[in-house]
Amino acid sequence: MKLLNRRLALISTVTGLTLIAASSAAYAGSDKVLTKKIAVDNIKEFVIDAHVGTVKLSASNDHQFHIYVKVSEKDGWAMFKSSPEDAKLKIDNTGDRLTVSLNDDEFGEEWRIEVPKMEKIDAALGVGEMTIKGLQANLSVDIGVGQVSVYSMADSYATVKAESGVGAANVHSESDKVEKNRSMVSEAVSWIGKGDYAINVEVGVGDASIKLN
Repeated sequence: MKLLNRRLALISTVTGLTLIAASSAAYAGSDKVLTKKIAVDNIKEFVIDAHVGTVKLSASNDHQFHIYVKVSEKDGWAMFKSSPEDAKLKIDNTGDRLTVSLNDDEFGEEWRIEVPKMEKIDAALGVGEMTIKGLQANLSVDIGVGQVSVYSMADSYATVKAESGVGAANVHSESDKVEKNRSMVSEAVSWIGKGDYAINVEVGVGDASIKLN
């Protein structure tokens, strides 16, 4: 897997931790919440680039992105040096592509984003947990260390792939055939359907789960 070496290097960053969600016994009490609404206009591709924490993506009920992120300082961890008060949303709306991230990677991040109809969604997270529900698009997910759960409609997809460099990968569907390839520490799963879109999920260290109804 092309990003496996980089992802495996993240193990040293989280040595002694379970996952970032479990390791954060306490926040410093100085959380900052950032919110933003963005109209779709001509946007066809959405990119979220998160660092450490959680990301939850779901379908928007209107033609706007609804972006919420709680930025936290993890008490006692040297890697989180910046104050949450310094956190700002970075939004790059170029052409038909919208990219969202924070201005620094030294925070704990808790994202909740409602996404309108898109042709493509690209979601990246360094360490943590990602949940994606009800989105129908060409979906690409890349997590260094952690886990991802995707829930969507089987009828929307032509191909679905999930791969974990060190961990488990699963695709659950009542229709069509799921193929698995398991080695000593890695697992890759693929599924073929009759829809228009594709899902591609890659996790360096951790678990990937895709459920199609």
